[in-house]
Amino acid sequence: MKPWTKWRQLEGLDFTIVPETPGAYVIATRSAIHRAIGIDPDGVLHIGESDNLRSRIRAFWNCASQLGTQGHMAGWRYQTYRMNKHFPLNDLRVKWCATRTKKLAYALEGGRLKKYFADHLELPPLNLKFNWSEEK
Repeated sequence: MKPWTKWRQLEGLDFTIVPETPGAYVIATRSAIHRAIGIDPDGVLHIGESDNLRSRIRAFWNCASQLGTQGHMAGWRYQTYRMNKHFPLNDLRVKWCATRTKKLAYALEGGRLKKYFADHLELPPLNLKFNWSEEK
């Protein structure tokens, strides 16, 4: 497994730098978010995984930036519920971690969600389900 990338602005992202491999990713805003417990300094909005990071992150962007677009539920929720009023599109950023397999990506996502929940007693706002997999 490669290390997590640095944060990159989602708007205007050159998607060719995102690998077409399995992996986990995090979508966040540039500002801290008050959570049930404490403050999330990274402003995490969504933690996800995919068997193709490039396709999945692009699908999030397409749904988040174009009303009515389908293909990524978190992106659709962001647009449909007008989260851009609180978290503007031009403040969204992304980072990812490529893995060898989808199973490893799923476990990495689960580990991130478990840690986030332990830290804040809630999931990121665009995550509606908890992945109980363990990060290896």
